[in-house]
Amino acid sequence: MPEDTSPANDPRLASPFRAGLRDCLGLPAIGLFAACCGYGVLARDTGLDLAVTLVLVGAVWAMPPLMAFVEVFAAGGGPWLIFATLAIINLRTLPMVVSTIPLIRTGHGFRWTHVVWAQLVSPTSWVQINVVGPAMPVAKRTLYFAGFGLLLLIGGLAGAGIGHAASGGLPPALGFGLLFLTPLFVLLTMATAPKFSSQASLILGCLALPALMAWDPQAGMVIGGIGAGTAGFFLGRLKSAKHRGGPPS
Repeated sequence: MPEDTSPANDPRLASPFRAGLRDCLGLPAIGLFAACCGYGVLARDTGLDLAVTLVLVGAVWAMPPLMAFVEVFAAGGGPWLIFATLAIINLRTLPMVVSTIPLIRTGHGFRWTHVVWAQLVSPTSWVQINVVGPAMPVAKRTLYFAGFGLLLLIGGLAGAGIGHAASGGLPPALGFGLLFLTPLFVLLTMATAPKFSSQASLILGCLALPALMAWDPQAGMVIGGIGAGTAGFFLGRLKSAKHRGGPPS
């Protein structure tokens, strides 16, 4: 008899919070732990103490703004310059938050818990909930996302603390190498996403970004990311319309 693999029999539905913890316990938590470990090394070498390092990870916990903080701080930038730099870089998380909260919220209107869920949104948790979440009821998604996001954050804090404490015995090249594990996980997860638009965006980005980054390291990243994502979205719409037998709405 074939095994029933329908969403109703998904083992994640029995204990979604525990399922979130379990799904995060592998490469997601290990990847962020390792990346934040590398950040902890750089933070100590820059002169940041352990308390500031952990507060930054808990408040920001995304590698681009964390690395920007270290660079601006090391260059002698003032508080307002650091704040403006982090605010501009973190604008990239706004679309992720806007698309994640409707997936996991129950009911209508604003609730204080939405602020907590927004704080747990990262590229890793955003990809995971978009891949796994649509097959779950909304109430189950919330618990799943809470378990996944909390363990991910704990892994980042632990990694930053250990990296900060062990920075004296860790080669700088290894510290930089650890920073790439989380982007690698996000890349691999996007490659297995069920949506054609996500897969198309990933392929187009991988093809376009090297040439664009060689042309202009700063503008090339923005142009390639926005262009590949937009093109992948419209390709997904066109494919859906073709299957339905009509033009995209």
